[in-house]
Amino acid sequence: MTVRPGDSIGDVARTLTRHRIGAVVVMEENGSALPCGIVSERDIVRAIAADGAAALDRPASDLMTRQLVTATPADTVAHVMSVMTERRIRHVPIIEDERMVGVISIGDVVKTRLDETEMEVESLRDFVAGIG
Repeated sequence: MTVRPGDSIGDVARTLTRHRIGAVVVMEENGSALPCGIVSERDIVRAIAADGAAALDRPASDLMTRQLVTATPADTVAHVMSVMTERRIRHVPIIEDERMVGVISIGDVVKTRLDETEMEVESLRDFVAGIG
């Protein structure tokens, strides 16, 4: 899901709620295929704590993180997980051929790692059972 820099934080919050997501990518009004920022639930909570309900009228551009950490489809799950942990972020836009092709969340990364670990355990069990 994406929003525009001029969209209100109230609109951003409704988008997050409607789609049951924790962050939304901000795309420029000029039709660029690259994101210019990201707004998370945490950003909104911090703004409301500081400014009260007036924060909901502010534009997304006021709260968005502008220095995005991005990844490519070629990046490994381990690499993305490492970056997320190191930078303390939960959402990473995926960029390919100068355009955003998706967003990966910490939940996606954790699920993939758990699935990989489960496969490794099953392979080891099969190996041990074959020897004994």
